[in-house]
This record gives sequence, structure tokens and C-alpha cells, in this order.
Amino acid sequence: MARKVPLPTAIPKKKKFQQRDDTKNVKPPTLEEMKELRDTQNLFHSNLFKLQVKEMLEELQLKQKYTDFIENWMESFTVFTRQLKDGLMEWTHLEIPMRLSQKPTGFVFSKPNRDPYLIGAAATGTLLGPKIVVDVALEMPKEFLHKEDYLNLRYDQKRALYLTYVTERLKESPAYAQDQFYFNYYANNPLKPVLELIPVNKQVNKHLQVRVFITAPLSSFKSGRFVPWNNNIRPSYYGDEWDEEEPLPSTQHYNANVLFDLTLCENQAHLDKAFKGRRNFQDGLLLLKVWLRQRQLDIGYSGFGAHILAAFIVYLNTQRILHQSSSSYQVARTVWNQLANTDWTKGISLALVPIQTEELTKFARHYDVCFIDFTGQHNLCANIPLYLYQRVREEAKLAVELLNDMKLNSFPLIFMQKCPLYSRVDNILKISNYSCINQMLTLHSQPRFKYDFAKYGYPQLLHLITELLKKGLAERVHSIVPLETATPAWPVENKAPVIGNYIQLGLILQPEHAYEVLNKGPASNDDPEGAEEFRRFWGEKSNLRRFQDGSITEAVVWGTAKDSPAKKRLIVRQIVLHLLEHHLQLDSKEVQYIAGELDQVYQLSPWFKVDKLKTQLSLDQDTDAEALSPHVIRCYDEFARQLHGLNDLPLEIVSISGVSPIFRYCEPQPVLPQARLVENRILASTIQRVVIQLGQSGKWPTELTALRALKTAFLIEIGEKLEAQCRLHWMMSADGLLVLKQGYCFVIELAHNKELALLKQEVTDTGITTYKDNATSRSLERQHYILPKVSGALHSLHQTYSAFGSTVLLAKRWLATQLLDDGLWPDMATELLVAHLFQQRYAPQSIAAPQTGFIRFLQLIAHSDFNGELFLLNFNNSWQDQQIADLEHNYRSNRQSFPPLTVATSYDIQHAGRLWTSDQSPSQRVLGHVTRLARHGLDIVETSLMSKDLRFVRPAQLFRASNEGYDLVIQFKPDLVPNTLSYDLGSPFVSFSQPNFHLPRAGSDYIARIVGQLRSAYSDFAAFFYNPHGGKELAIVWRPPTDFAAKPFKVTELNACRPCGNRRVQVSKETLLEEFKLLLKDFYLRIATPEELKREQREHQQPKRYFNTNQTEKSRPERKVRRDRKKEALPKRRIRRSALKALIELEK
Repeated sequence: MARKVPLPTAIPKKKKFQQRDDTKNVKPPTLEEMKELRDTQNLFHSNLFKLQVKEMLEELQLKQKYTDFIENWMESFTVFTRQLKDGLMEWTHLEIPMRLSQKPTGFVFSKPNRDPYLIGAAATGTLLGPKIVVDVALEMPKEFLHKEDYLNLRYDQKRALYLTYVTERLKESPAYAQDQFYFNYYANNPLKPVLELIPVNKQVNKHLQVRVFITAPLSSFKSGRFVPWNNNIRPSYYGDEWDEEEPLPSTQHYNANVLFDLTLCENQAHLDKAFKGRRNFQDGLLLLKVWLRQRQLDIGYSGFGAHILAAFIVYLNTQRILHQSSSSYQVARTVWNQLANTDWTKGISLALVPIQTEELTKFARHYDVCFIDFTGQHNLCANIPLYLYQRVREEAKLAVELLNDMKLNSFPLIFMQKCPLYSRVDNILKISNYSCINQMLTLHSQPRFKYDFAKYGYPQLLHLITELLKKGLAERVHSIVPLETATPAWPVENKAPVIGNYIQLGLILQPEHAYEVLNKGPASNDDPEGAEEFRRFWGEKSNLRRFQDGSITEAVVWGTAKDSPAKKRLIVRQIVLHLLEHHLQLDSKEVQYIAGELDQVYQLSPWFKVDKLKTQLSLDQDTDAEALSPHVIRCYDEFARQLHGLNDLPLEIVSISGVSPIFRYCEPQPVLPQARLVENRILASTIQRVVIQLGQSGKWPTELTALRALKTAFLIEIGEKLEAQCRLHWMMSADGLLVLKQGYCFVIELAHNKELALLKQEVTDTGITTYKDNATSRSLERQHYILPKVSGALHSLHQTYSAFGSTVLLAKRWLATQLLDDGLWPDMATELLVAHLFQQRYAPQSIAAPQTGFIRFLQLIAHSDFNGELFLLNFNNSWQDQQIADLEHNYRSNRQSFPPLTVATSYDIQHAGRLWTSDQSPSQRVLGHVTRLARHGLDIVETSLMSKDLRFVRPAQLFRASNEGYDLVIQFKPDLVPNTLSYDLGSPFVSFSQPNFHLPRAGSDYIARIVGQLRSAYSDFAAFFYNPHGGKELAIVWRPPTDFAAKPFKVTELNACRPCGNRRVQVSKETLLEEFKLLLKDFYLRIATPEELKREQREHQQPKRYFNTNQTEKSRPERKVRRDRKKEALPKRRIRRSALKALIELEK
């Protein structure tokens, strides 16, 4: 029966501490706040992105001092132009900024009828630093131009003379006499000279310059005079003959060049009207300009200028795609979206009077890209080639995709990260020989292009070579983009430079087709005309071939299917050089094709002769680490099948995983089948680690020592089975079971879950057993359980992106040659950072060339904010969105608990960010050091790539460390340290010597162990650097002097100390050096300073790599005997060392 609750009969007593209703004192949100909140939710995928955009726009706002200066300067310049007088200019102290066909004898100047006015960014309120360029237009009067001046560059010559006259008067004026005056070509166009004036004002002269344009009114010439299909440069002007019965060729590009000046005033007036007072449009254009500048798409003759984006914003507004109330973010996003999804090749128009579709199509037929201005006469994109426009569209599409990715903070990728165009291309073609270029233009450029571009060589050459390569490369190339640098300004007293005698093209390859070894043509029987055209195009390279399907066709063969990946990556180079020679008679010596120059660093050393190697494999002397990796993997696959097929094992082998870098194509050292058994010892330069797991069993011991003893017994059992059933030699070592197969050495490690649990096990004081991670358990878990999964994911990544593995090889070799070993910078960190590059959409196309991947790796290291950036690798998308969000939140809120370089994968969630790197590896100092090295390397690469010099950077310039900054260098005995099998670019301290390729005992990396011991014991006093790839020197940098200052006597702090009085001790560097020598033992040769080594190299004309004052130069036969003696003595030394090691292990 339910209990009846009595109703209260009295008013309840009021609680003493009653909770207040704070909502009564909260003001309701305003309409602006509600709108801002709605915009944040609807537009931005995170509040962080919105704050970053807002902060950047605040930083981009022009300071008031610049605004005031521009206003004052315009007032002063206006007064100056009003004071100009008409008159005859018979001569001038200045050089005319244009290469004229005839020297003018006299020039009658007419003062301008209207005041100068601001154009471009200064007019729309979108000036962008750090170098602020204020564009000013000065309009020539209509009366100054004659009706025939449209013809044969007369207008351009008058314009140049007008600019020269105004410049001279400016220099004579006291108000500008102290300013600096330069001429320059606007957008690398020799028909567009402008005046660049740097004011003397100390507050602005470092960051501001004024650029003066000379223009003319639209009514100066008859309407329709400069339509694209008209000719305004006669062949007779260049001394050419033309058949009067044939129509004159159109000069659409020259016409657009003149129309740029004639329409500038009207176009600017409409832009001013659209942008004036609209901060949202101005800020949106600023965002777009930052995006464009970071990608260097706005540079040069064919650049996609910011004025085009400004006009496109107005176009979208007139089409009602953008609205007056759109935010700056909406403006930028809409522009990107429309750029990606609209086709300008068919033409779009801003004309106030609508243009018929037929007329627009006729207009667009004369250009690659067509965007008609407000007047309906000028194409704003007249000089933009199709490939560059497509590149802009792809970058815009990528920006939209990054914005739509909710898992990614896309702000730094879109706005902060520099993406120079040279880092977006896979191969680069350079032609800079002036005589060769003139010859090509004379013999192969059609006359219509000479008239169209007013004999300017650069666009003619660009069109000629691009069309040829486009036809020859076809599906192999995604796009061919021009790589331009801005023309430097020159003093007004100097002659105008000749430009256009140099071209540089970047090729973005299609990885699926770029490296195909065959170009197959049509069958002669089915298409005789096509076959004849194919033979004519390819020349002697074309041959009639029969294929396995029975077809007989014309074909060009560039290699074989068995060629190494490095050779296949040079197929495009072969094709390009052949096409240039066959069609343009351009010798390969006059061309530089940049592709694969850095691959040399992981090639096999020429000192090592493969013909002396006893192996069934067919190896070339010019092989490399990348080409040798598949041999090891095939051997491993066969070895894994043999392990799975072993009979009579107590437990079945359920999984086998290769965890060495070579199994994921990331081993920079060439691995050759040279491991062998000598006197019951396995000798090998490298060992390949294999982790196996056995079937479940409840009989494993619960004590760690017993479990490890049983693991060893299992490995011995496996070794005996391998010897009995597969005839493989084996040997036990401290690392595991060493197995010799086909010249390769594998070490098998046995993984068991119970061992990991026992390592984590701890017993508290109260007797309670707990499980807690520690350094040992994390290391074992990483090696046996996480690394196999990550290794498999990286192997799969290489199958998807063939350039991944070789990019890692370059990155690892670079770090090693900078004297950074695994103890200072983990190898896995390098592999994961490169994998991050390939996983993330940093560019519209994936990396097809390792050299490009290496440049992007340097960019990643040089420009990343390691203090605020978490590198996440979500393999197979196995990481949930919430897990990523939680990790990022934990990283931001507890940044100090994470390493300086934080890398996490979806396979190490429990240890995310703390498994692959640590506080000491790399440390904050090492990270800063590597960042500076990467920036320096990028400077070298960029200077080499963008210069007119045909020589690309030599590998030694990047892959050899500096010999400065170190305090001491410890030299090892060269006969005890084997050389690297990869191409040796030399030591930063001493010269080359006879290499040593002796095979060490398998797994005995003595130098690495000794350096690890030195760091463990003496890292408080010194930093140690050495090259893990055959380095024979150990560089030392002492800690600051404060670490060696006297300190109070303490029993626990007496390492390398000596008494100095008053119960104080001091660390002695001499004592430290003696202890270093003791640890190095037999490997130690001597200690010297870098300055002493430099002096020795200068004093000896033929310096040895390891100079020994006790040795004298002997005859060649005696030197040979000495080497032989060393070879005889070395095994004895190894036997004693191995015996001592075995004795120590037994005692343990």
C-alpha cells in the first residue's frame, strides 16, 4: 500500500544560503553579437580560424603614418604636375627606359590636362606590406597623341619619352631632389616602363615606394582600333615582306597592352566605386592577395595579378553571387569557389553594355584566358597562359577543400605557409643562352607571334616551347608553368636592360604516366598518315615494332621495365632534351634540365666494386639504395614463408613483421647481399629486424627472467629448425636470433604480451600490484607492437606515392651529413614527418619527384611552428574525430608535457605525441639548429633554381656539414670504422682517403654505442655530433662557461671534477677528454681543433684524410704491404673483443 505524503501546512523556512538567479543580471545579446555568433557557426569551422583571420587582418591594416604620407605626397605631386610647361625636349641627361628602334631627334611635351590619381591597391584601400607600393597614374593629354600613333609602337615610344621628361623635371624639383629614382618594367613587360621613386622621408623610405604610370584617355584613338582581330604592327616595321593578298596577322596581345593604359582610368573608377567604404570587400581582397603572394602566382609577364581578383570580386557582386553584406571571409571563400568552378577560357565580361555571346566567343578565341573589363574592350587576362590559369584554379580548389576539412586548422596552410612555385613543380627546364634563344626565335617562331608580342622574345619562346612539350609529353605532364622572377629596377641614368632572353619552365608530372618507358604510335596499315606524322615528330627515335598482342606500330622506347626507379624518373628529361634538339636544334649542353641531381647521395659508392661481389643478383655499379630495397624485401618475403612453413615447433608462428627501415623503402644505405659466415661469426654491415609472435599458450612463466629465458629457448629452437629444414645459418646474439639468407642478415625478435605486462608491473608498499608505463615498457611496446603497424602503413604509403621512400632517403642523408644521428634526431621522426607531407594536401598535386619532396621537407622544417603544431598521421582514417579533438586540446592545454617536436600516429593513441620523440631527442636546441640548417639549405636551393646560371646546386653544398662552430674534433682510426656504402661527399673536417669496406660483426655498431654512452654520462658538459653513415670524426661542443664554474663540494657531483680550494670543485675539460679517450679505447686516434685541421689541409698539398705525424710518405708497394698487414691484424682484434663480450654476457 502506497504511503500518503502529508501536504505542508506552513510556509517553508527560507534557506539561509539560497542560490541566486544570476541570469536576471545578464544583458541579452545584441543584434550584432547574435549575427557574429551565427556567422561563426555557419561560416567558420572553428572559432580559432576566425580569430586567426581577424588578427591577421588587424596586422595588415595600413598604419596612419603611411596614409598621411600618401595624401601629402599626392598633394605635392599634383602641384608639381600643374606647374609643368609645354616645351621641346631636344636632349636629356637620362636614358629613355625603352629600347627604341630609332633614336628620337626631338620631343614636344604637353602638360597633362587632369591631375594624377591613385590606382590599384592604394585606390581600393588594400595596400599590402612589407614593401608598400603606391601606384599613381599620370594621364597624357589627348592632344599629345596623333591618330596614327596607334601604329608600329609609336604610342609606346611617346609614352616612354613622356615618362623620361616627367622624371627629369622631378629630379630637378627641390621637393624631390633627394629622392631615389629608378626605372623598371611593369610585370616584366618591356613596353611598360614605370618610374619607381623611393622617398627620402626617414619614416617611410624603408617600407614604401611610389610607382608612376603614364596613361592616355580612352578617347585618344578611334573606337575599335585595338580589338583583338586587328593588326597594329605592320611586317614592314621589322623589315619583313608580306603578301598583300593575305590578311595581316592579328596583334591581340599588343592591342591589349595599349588598352591597359587607355582603359585604366575608367576601370579604376568602377573599382573605386565598388570598394569605397566597403571594409568587407577590402579585407576579402587582402586575404586573397596574401594567398596569391604566398604562392608566387602574381610574378612576371604571365602573372595572375591582384587587380584581376579585385575585378572578379566586382564581377561576382554584379552577378549577385556576392552581396554587399558578405563578410571578408565569405568574399575570399566565394572567390576561391568560383575560381575553381568557372571556366574563363570561354570568356566572362564586366562590360557595362552587355556583350553578345557570339562576340564574346570571337573575343575569347584570340586568348588562352578571357576576362573583359568594364569598357568591353580590354582583356584583363591577355598575357596569362592557359597552364598558369589552370594552376590558379587548382590552388583555389585546394583552398576550398582545406576550408571544408573540419579536422584541420587550415589557416597556416592557406595564409602563413610560403609555397613558392618552384616547390610545386617536379622538374625544371632552363634555357639562358642568348644566341641560342635568338636562333630559335628566328628559325622556328612564326612571324605572327613576332608582330603579336612586338618582337618581345619571352612570350614567343614560352608559347613555342610549351606547345612542343605539351604535344610530346602528353599524359606524362599535368601542367607546364613559367617560373619568373621580377625584373630588378635600374637607375634612371642607365640604359634599359634587354630582357626576355631567358626562360625557365616548371613541369608538374603525372606519376601514373610520367615514367612509362614506351610511346606507342599508330599502326602503319590502319593509319599511314598518322604513322608518318608520328615518325616526323619523333625523328630517329621512332621505330617499327611488333608487340605481344600481334600489333605492329610505330613506337619510341625510352628504357626497359627493369630499369631502376631513378633511371625511370629521368625519362621525361630524355624526352624533353630530344624534342628540343630534334625540333629546335637546341643542343643539350645549352639546356639545364633539373631532375634527380640530389639522388646521387644515396647511390652506391663508386669505390665499392659490385663485380667482386659473389651473388646471383644482377647488380649495376650505378645502383642505389632505392633500387636495392626490393631485393631485400623479396628475400624477406621468402624468409617469412619459410618461417611459416617450419614443422614441429612447440607453438605456431602467427605473425611476422619486418620493422627495419628497408621494409618501408626508407633505408638510405645501399644494402648489398654481402653478409657471410666467417669462423662461426656472421659479418654484416646492416641487419634487418623481424618481429614474430607465437600462438596463445597459458604455460608461459609469470616471472620476467624466466619468460625471457624461455623466449631465448624458442629462438634457438627456431634456429635449429631453420638449419635443419631450410639449410640456413644462424647464431644467437644479444639482439635476438641472427639468420643468414642469400647474403642478407636477419635478426628475429620474439614478442609476447606477458613480457610487456611484467615490465609495467609494480608492487606498492601495501602489496598491491599496479601496472604503469615506464621507459622500458614504452620502448618494447613501440618496437614489438606499434612499429610493425606503422611500418606496414608506411610501406602502403610508398605503394601509393612512389616518391615517398626516396624522399625519406634524401631527408635522412641530409640529417646524417649534418652530423645528426639517431640520438639527436630520431630516424622515425624523419620518416613520419615526410609521411605527413604526403598525407596532407599541401599542394594540388601529389609529389612525383623525390627532389621536390626533399625541398618541401626543408620547407616544413624551416617554417613550421614546432611550439604550436602537432603533427598527426591518421593512417587508414582509424582515428575518430573526437579522439583527434581531445588530443589537440590536451596538447594545447598541457604543451609543456609534450616533446619539442610532437608526432603522433593513429596506432599509438595511448602514448600519442610521446612515443617517437622525447625531450632530449630532438631537444629544443637541436630543433632550433635543424631549423636554421633547413632555412640555409632552402636559400641555397632557391638561389640556384631561380638564377640564370645553368648550374644547379651541387649535392656537396647541401649534404656536407659546416666545419665551424665546433670546439674539438676527435678522429677515429680509419681502419676500424667502415665507410658508408652510399656516395661519400666528404668530411667537413679532413680530406678524402682510401675507403674501408670491411664487414663488421653483425649488429656491432660500436661507434653508435660509444656515442650513446658519452651522451648518457657527459651531456651536462658537452654535446656530441657525428655522421652515422660512415663518419670517422666526433665533433664536440662544450656547454657554456657557467657550467664549468666552481661549485660547492658534493659527493654526488664529482664527475670529472678537481679541487680548487675553499671546499669547492670545478669540472676539468682535460679530465673529461681523458675519460672520452678511455671510452673510445681502440677507436681513438687523436683530438684536434677544427682550426688545426684546416691548417694541416692548407700546409699539405696532398693531405691524407687522417693525418698522422708518425707516418711518412712511402712508396706505393710499401703502402700496399701496410694495408695487407692491417687486414691480417684486424680479425684478431675482433676475436678478442667478441670473446670479451661473450664473457661479460656469461657473467651476467
